[in-house]
Amino acid sequence: MVTTQKKDKKITIITATWTEDDMGQRIPEWEPLSSGENIWAYYRQASADEFFGAAAIKYKVEAIFKIKWRNDIDVTMKVRFRGTDYGITRIDDFEGNKQDLVIYAYVVK
Repeated sequence: MVTTQKKDKKITIITATWTEDDMGQRIPEWEPLSSGENIWAYYRQASADEFFGAAAIKYKVEAIFKIKWRNDIDVTMKVRFRGTDYGITRIDDFEGNKQDLVIYAYVVK
């Protein structure tokens, strides 16, 4: 069975800007990355094999997003999708082909 990976969902990449509270502790404020709003993405939940495979090497994967290639995203950022924030575990750029990025992520609670 062939499945298409149509990029038909909108996501936002958010990044932390840091402020300090009254006690001097750094607090992140999550804001959209410049040109990081309304990015077309393919979305799916991670399969059981992907979930347990990731756990074996000590990282979490609950969702997978595939977007058009860009060079301004890293694992310190988050993906916001349907009102839920996802921490980025890793980013696969297909050996530098500059066509797509696959973002492996988990729900931030």
